[in-house]
Order: sequence, then structure tokens, then C-alpha cells
Amino acid sequence: MISKKTFCHALEMIREQGELNNQVSEALQLVGDGFYLFGSKDKYLSALLEVLQEAMDDRYGYIEWWLYEATPDYKVWSEDEGREWCLKEPEALYDYLAEECQD
Repeated sequence: MISKKTFCHALEMIREQGELNNQVSEALQLVGDGFYLFGSKDKYLSALLEVLQEAMDDRYGYIEWWLYEATPDYKVWSEDEGREWCLKEPEALYDYLAEECQD
């Protein structure tokens, strides 16, 4: 398994790059007449996500959910909704994957 420090650092770098990609996309909108999404087919990012998912045994896609689809509160619940986790920080996501999502 990957260390918590490396995992969290990788997620923060992915977020930072995503913000830069958004800025480039917005700049391209100013000079073009189409819809531009810079970095949407980034093979480096795809490879990194694949490695992180395998290293954390993330078979349910929590890492991509956390990066791109999470609700503002970053909460997840057990199937019976008896337990709740707030995964707002990358460290919380790491702990959840390491402790709750392993067989």
C-alpha cells in the first residue's frame, strides 16, 4: 500500500493541476468560439489515477469520486446508513480506503 503522505501529496497535486487546466480552458474560451476542456485526455493523469486506485485497492472508484464528483460535504454512508464518514481531507479519504474498504 502507498504511504498516506505520498497519497495525499498526489491528490493535492492532481487538484492543483486541475485548477491550472481550468484556467487554460477559460483562456481558450476567450480566443475561440467552441468549448475547450484542456487536459481532459491527459494520459499521465489517467496513469496516475490507475496506480493510486490499484495501490489503495479502490475498486469502487472513491478516488475519482473525491476528485471530480463529491458533494460539497464529502460525506459517504454505510449501506444501511448507520455510519457516516466525512472525507473532505485527503487524509480522511486515505484512512477510509485503508480501513473501511479492504477485505
